[in-house]
Amino acid sequence: MDATDRYVIKTALETLKAAGGTGLTKSAILSQIDLAAGAPTTDEQREAAFKLLEDRGWMTFHYEPIWHNRRFTLTERGMTALEGM
Repeated sequence: MDATDRYVIKTALETLKAAGGTGLTKSAILSQIDLAAGAPTTDEQREAAFKLLEDRGWMTFHYEPIWHNRRFTLTERGMTALEGM
């Protein structure tokens, strides 16, 4: 993982932290990943970063009560990773 990738992941974690218990939709997280990259990214690059966040257990999701959309929130493990960055 190079410095740009670390910055993108750190930005995504900070965004999840700022969202708090409300969380973010997947599209909002992917949008933040794209913005943090500083250059246009491909769908594969955004999905790879999103998958990294999920696979490492840095975020989890819950369903909205009315619309049943998945909303992602930062886990304690994700908070630890953010503090380490």
